[in-house]
This record gives sequence, structure tokens and C-alpha cells, in this order.
Amino acid sequence: IGEVAKTASENLKPGEVFLIKAKLSELSPPLNPFEFDYKSYLKHKQIYHTIFVDSASFVKLNVSSKLNPIWQLGLDCKGYILAQLKSSSLSESAYAISSALLTGYDDDIDKSVVEAFAHTGTLHVLSVSGLHTGLIYLVLSFMIDLIDRKRKFKFLKFISITITLWLFALVSGFSAPVLRAVIMFNLLGLGKIYFRNESKNQINILAVSAFILLSYNPFLIKDIGFLLSYFAMLGLMYFQPRIEACLQPSNLFIKWTWQSISASLAATISTLPLTLFYFKQFPLWFFICNLIVVPATFAILLMSFLVVVKLNGVSAIINFSIKVLIEFIQAFNSKRYGFIDGIDFKFIDLFYLLALIILISATLQFKSYKVIVLSFIVLICWQITSLGFSYHAKNNNLIAVYHIKGKTSMLVKNKTINYLTPIETSDYNYRIKSHIISFNNSTLKQLDFNYVKFNNLTLLNLNKPGYWPSSDVKEVNTLVISNNYDLRASHISDFKNLSVLIVDGSNNNRTLNKIAELGRKFGIVVYYTKYSGAYLLPL
Repeated sequence: IGEVAKTASENLKPGEVFLIKAKLSELSPPLNPFEFDYKSYLKHKQIYHTIFVDSASFVKLNVSSKLNPIWQLGLDCKGYILAQLKSSSLSESAYAISSALLTGYDDDIDKSVVEAFAHTGTLHVLSVSGLHTGLIYLVLSFMIDLIDRKRKFKFLKFISITITLWLFALVSGFSAPVLRAVIMFNLLGLGKIYFRNESKNQINILAVSAFILLSYNPFLIKDIGFLLSYFAMLGLMYFQPRIEACLQPSNLFIKWTWQSISASLAATISTLPLTLFYFKQFPLWFFICNLIVVPATFAILLMSFLVVVKLNGVSAIINFSIKVLIEFIQAFNSKRYGFIDGIDFKFIDLFYLLALIILISATLQFKSYKVIVLSFIVLICWQITSLGFSYHAKNNNLIAVYHIKGKTSMLVKNKTINYLTPIETSDYNYRIKSHIISFNNSTLKQLDFNYVKFNNLTLLNLNKPGYWPSSDVKEVNTLVISNNYDLRASHISDFKNLSVLIVDGSNNNRTLNKIAELGRKFGIVVYYTKYSGAYLLPL
């Protein structure tokens, strides 16, 4: 059945119309503390329900496509590019990365590769962004200038570059960073032709492009790609010239290297509040990695285009280049020396850091004593606030029964150590990690336990068929049921002090109904993580 469903899904094409027999399901809010809010994420994309469809629950209708012709053109172009890359002799990893660079299709990139790029601060090169748009603009501008050396046909150059960039944006699905870059290049091009396009106008152009995009889709203000793109550009426009001016080497290679490093530093400074808040990590060697990865991916982008037009021999070069590139990235992908992970960075920290960056920038520009004093006041307030949060987080003892569909996971936290039952890495990263991070860098140990006694709390987890504790259960007042344990009325009578029954996400609906009946019969409070989220009990 799985293979049939997979084959059926692979044959689906954008623009086709289907009759579907399925039930619309409203998305659930996050059921664990600090878990990624997928419901809100889709809501900002105007998606409010999902459906799960198997291969026997839909049929294709013989009707014309309902897509806008322009969208259909973009999808057809993307499909053609992906087909050409797929039919070439590119390796799996080379195909995945080439597809992402040319079209923005990044579903085939291995998760470990994505994590490695994220940990080195170079993840932006794997998604079609303003960087790629800018590189394409530079290549087109250079090629046209070679033909038109006297620059007599400025308007023709503007039209040809504009059409090419908008086609690139169409193929990439009109992502926010690409739209930002295309609109900015359009405005800059018009400024060069008709107006005095001074560098001080660039921030105004950036603001105008943001206004245009938000007028078209106000929900973009919640898109992390949109925010990072604009903050990065703001840093490149404001910080990079000032950082670059600190060193003026005469050697061309050293000059180019310093320009690249200053650009990385500028973008990192301006996006730091957002990256720490959303990703809770910081790459230590971002300036070195970007120095190598950005030009390498640009070369791969150009070579991938040559593969699409069937130029023989290029695929082998791409395969080798991407293999070397991934090995280079993996060399810096280390928790010990490559990146800092698990940074407890709250929204209030984002506010303080952003204010501090603005104040320090104003101090360097205006040399104002009052601004220096204000910067120190903000820094001191930030440290006092952080110490308060840290003290509360470290001194708060807690037991948690998390909700993970089909699985069980429990945590016991004391002042210095967190004991977590063994869990798969993917479930930990997406469901629990953010909550652990909020404990402010306390030690995490995985330990398989089913019994906890702390002051007046005595907790027991029944999670194995036929298992019954050998010790006396009269003191147990909190009982956790996992893995569809067959709890019976005769068992309940042995728990003299039982007050709370917790049913976690590893149980099916039949078990939930059975436990509900036992709870009503014996007057015991029943807590369902499926409906109420993780069970959190301060100790």
C-alpha cells in the first residue's frame, strides 16, 4: 500500500484538478512548552486545515488547469529544469543542491547536510535568496557591458535584466527574499537611468521595496525569510562600509577577502537578534565558511545552468565540487568548536540586543556622551533581567510528561541536571529541545526511569504489557499510563493515594476511553496530553 501511495503521489502535477474524499482537520496548537507553533505558521500563509489522503481517496478530473497562466509558466519552467537535472549524471547530493540553487526546490537535500550548513552560518546559500539574485544580476550586467562598452543602451539593458530577474523569481516561487532583491534592482536600475542614484538613497529603496511587498501580502511581516533578508540588507548598507573602512589593504586578494569578511560581519550583526531568537544557536566560524561557500555555490549555480542546457562534462565537476564543499562544511560542524547551541534567548533579549546595536551604532556615528551612558544603562538593565530569568529557571524543580504522538517521554529537572527518558533525535529537536533550552544551559542526561519520588510526590509510569512493580504502590499518587497499558479496576484499588491519572501520547483512543471510564468510576482526575498538552508539575 505504501509503494502504491508513493507512486500515486509522484505522478501528481501542479495545476491538475482532483476530486478528493477526505475529512478536513483543523490544525492543533503546540502541545509542548515552547514547541514550534505549526498552526500559526500555516495561518500566516492562509492555511487553516489539512487533510490526509491515501491513493484510493482521490481521482483526477479531466478539466483544464485552474492556475493563473503566469504561475503555470513558472511551474512548467521549474519542472523542466528539475527534469533536466534529474536526467543528468549528477549525484544525489549534487542534484539536491543544484535544484535548490536554481529553483528553490530543496526537499531532496539530506537533513544532516542542512544542519551542517545551519551550524556554520551558510544555510542561506541553499535556498534561493537575494544573494543568488544579486549574483545573477552582476553576471548579466557584466555580460551586457562587454557588448555595450560605451553604455549607449542603458534602457535596453534595464529591460533585459528586469525580465530575466522576474523569470528567476517566477521559477523560484516568488519567495520573499527574491522579490525583495528583484524590486530593489528594478528601483536601482531606474535610479541609474533617470535620477541621481546616490548610495544614501539605498536604504530608502530598501524601505520602498518592503512597503510594496507588505502592501501585496501583509502576512510577510511574519515570514522569517522576509525579516532576515531585510535585516541582512540593512546591515550590508549601514555596517559594511564602516567595517570595511577599518582596513584598507593594497593587495587585491587581501582586499577582496576583507570585503567578504566585512560583509559577513555586517549581515551577522544586523541579523543577530533574529537568529538567536528563532534558532537558539550561533556559528563561530561564519566569516571563514561564507568566504569559501558563497563563491563556491555561485560557481555551482552557473555550472548547474550549463547542465540544464546539456553541456557535457560539467556534471562531473559539480559532483566533485559539492563533495568537497560538504566535507569542508562538515569540518566546522562540531559542538565543541564549530557552533554554540542551546542559547536561551527570549523575546525580551531580542528587544534589548536590538536596542543595544542601535545605540552603539549611534555612539560610533555621533560620538555622543549621552548615547554612551544610555547604552550602558540598557546593558545593565539587560543583565539584571537575564540574571532574574536565569535564577528562576535554574532553581525551578519540575517534572514533565510530554506529548509525542505514538511515543512516551518524561523529564525530571532539578537545579543542575535534567533527566530525560530516551527519545529519538528528531522528536527531541522538534518537540522538547526548546523547553530544555529555557532551563538556561543546565545539564541533560538520558535515563530510562519509570518511578520518581520527591517530597510529597510519588510518580509511577506503567508502560510495559504485563508489568507490575514489585514494591508497594500505596504511596503512589500520580500514575502515568503509556503504550496502551491494560489498566484495570483491580489495579486501581491497590493505589490507595492515587489522585491523578496521566495518559500520554503513546496511547490510542480505545485506551483513552477505557481510562476515562476508570477515572469516573473511582473519582480520579484524568489528564490527557492529547487534549491538554504536556503535563507540567513544579516540585
